[in-house]
Amino acid sequence: MRLVASLRPRPVASSLRARVKACSSLPSPAPLHGAADTNVLSGCQRRGLSLLQHRHLGEPAGQPAGPAGIVSYDMAHEIQEQHRSLFLAWKALPDSPRRESEGPRPLLVSFESTPTFTIGRRQHDLTTDQAARLGQKLDVRLTHRREPVLQSYYPDVTRTNRGGLTTYHGPGQLVLWPVIDMHSHLHARYGVASYASHLEATTQRLLAELFGIQTSTVRDEPGVWVGASGRRPRKIAALGVHHRRHVTSLGIAVNVDVAVTGGEEVNPWSRFVPCGLQDKAVTSIAAEMEHAPTEPWDMVKLAERWASIFEEGLLNGKRGGVGKEADARLQP
Repeated sequence: MRLVASLRPRPVASSLRARVKACSSLPSPAPLHGAADTNVLSGCQRRGLSLLQHRHLGEPAGQPAGPAGIVSYDMAHEIQEQHRSLFLAWKALPDSPRRESEGPRPLLVSFESTPTFTIGRRQHDLTTDQAARLGQKLDVRLTHRREPVLQSYYPDVTRTNRGGLTTYHGPGQLVLWPVIDMHSHLHARYGVASYASHLEATTQRLLAELFGIQTSTVRDEPGVWVGASGRRPRKIAALGVHHRRHVTSLGIAVNVDVAVTGGEEVNPWSRFVPCGLQDKAVTSIAAEMEHAPTEPWDMVKLAERWASIFEEGLLNGKRGGVGKEADARLQP
């Protein structure tokens, strides 16, 4: 799909025709980079989680399987919006029936996307040449996997309802989209800024704990940054959030082993200036590690650990007081 000039925001699911499936069990734990089963998970991962539902996406049953469980951006967006529609329908109920029901639980949707360039609300319409440049063939070569990804794609280009300019999602990047009610009584209460901080802090702690990567945040430039070693600041995780009636969508995307160097035929970031960051660079976990990991990258296990840290912040923040906005800064 190549959309030019009059890109339109993608539609929001308007009915409750499809509900998030019941949670299902996972296989026994595997090492963080190890050989966990990365097949489609039809339900929500619940191991170790008390509040948050977690669904890591793979190819849906009855459709051709993509390499290493990679799914389309449209599929992930639809699943996210199905759950958000449940929240919004519950919040629209009169006070009495709403008080008598628990309401939906927060859900984390995690996935690796087929190559997709997303256009934010601040981005002007693309010219024909700009759209053609983004949509040209991209060669993806991710070899340090249990199931290597060796495939060529023609990326999609689509407009989203997040703020910001242009960014990229694709194989080698772990996308994490929590759907929560920021004002729910089940967990900490968030405002727009404190919720964004919680997403960033969760990611910072994940990178520090598992890979020893020290990161920071930059005022007025959402996301997570690496700035050590005397090199220019490098974005390792991009953040973009949309909320409606305090119910969130979108989230954060962590660059794991996606290509961040090379020409336009292999490096998607070289085709545009990510979110307008003229003097900064993009990096990945793989690029920042001194040595390659001994085990293949395991996106499922990384997502599970992120979910655990994220839920910890939700629940610990609630202990600070009901109705008080959370201080979402988890210590990395």
